[in-house]
Amino acid sequence: MSSQIEIKKNLLKYLLKYGYRNDLIVDALINETRNLGNVSRMQISAEQGQFLEFIVKLTGSKLCLEIGRFTGLSSLCIAKGLPKKGKLLTVDNSEEFLPTAEKYWKKAKVNKKIQSITGQGIHVLKEFIKNKVFFDLIFIDADKNNYLKYYELSLNLLKSNGLILVDNVLWDGEVAVKNNRSKIADTIHRFNKKILNDKRVEFSLLPLADGISLIRKV
Repeated sequence: MSSQIEIKKNLLKYLLKYGYRNDLIVDALINETRNLGNVSRMQISAEQGQFLEFIVKLTGSKLCLEIGRFTGLSSLCIAKGLPKKGKLLTVDNSEEFLPTAEKYWKKAKVNKKIQSITGQGIHVLKEFIKNKVFFDLIFIDADKNNYLKYYELSLNLLKSNGLILVDNVLWDGEVAVKNNRSKIADTIHRFNKKILNDKRVEFSLLPLADGISLIRKV
């Protein structure tokens, strides 16, 4: 029986070289975000962005929701995967990095597919539920302490057979530490455990970058 391969530095370098096809706009946005310092950790990796675009195309999603925008890389990649008349609604509680995001959305010529909403994620999701707005695909990458709330609300917003993707579900490997987990790592561990036992969905947890879960509503 095969087992999960251990990803060491040499293999990681190989994955970065052969698992991601360079994109000038994506790479420029990553470099600009990196210059922000420690906060740049909030950005998804280039290979995750490529994966998001691939999944959006594969599922034929037309209306997507993103919870957590930051400098707009995941938004850009999701929008690239959408059809011409597809739409992404992206929610963030701050406009601090919105000008950067909008600059690169425009460069990638996906800006017309993206609508940015500023507000608290939980409140915005409840408004969507109230207004009966349903999505094909939802990407969650916001404050980790609210992951369980975002998940439950997202299930109410997802079409049958729709897909939820959740980032940072391995939290730098801390979730596997049984004792002395950080508060965030413990929260994410409880989230992963809930998904494992939730019969409303099917799922796959992938060790891509900091971990990403694919969750299908049945």
